[in-house]
Amino acid sequence: PLIPPIFGTDESGWCTEWNPAMSKLTGLKREEVMEKMLLGEVFGTQKKSCCRLKNQEAFVNLGIVLNNAVTSQEAEKVPFGFFTGGGKYVECLLCVSKKLDREGVVTGVFCFLQLASHELQRALHVQRLAERTALKRLKALAYIKREIRNPLSGIMF
Repeated sequence: PLIPPIFGTDESGWCTEWNPAMSKLTGLKREEVMEKMLLGEVFGTQKKSCCRLKNQEAFVNLGIVLNNAVTSQEAEKVPFGFFTGGGKYVECLLCVSKKLDREGVVTGVFCFLQLASHELQRALHVQRLAERTALKRLKALAYIKREIRNPLSGIMF
């Protein structure tokens, strides 16, 4: 339970790592994703992808993050979300760092997922619901204000 979900790729983009925590999170066994292209086959926008991303923008952003990890010096942390094999949407923080051999040559990337605790996820859900309710009330108040203004303007004229 202390080991976070981890997946990784080689320098060509093939999935080379999928730990038990990642299997538990996604519902996909290691054998199902190993030796598949991480971008497109494992994480993609098509229905045949193992873990579907929300849209093409999320797919492109993941590709950029993975490429930046290979070319830059520091690890990158970005918000990341995907649908599991069972259709559940998972929001997390993706930490990507490059994998080096003994000579310092980049051989791929390691990706760690940082998931929010159950309590934090519930608090964020309640916050989103409160924001939606506040927005609905604000729209209703603006409508009432606009409707009241018209008769008052006529009386003042």
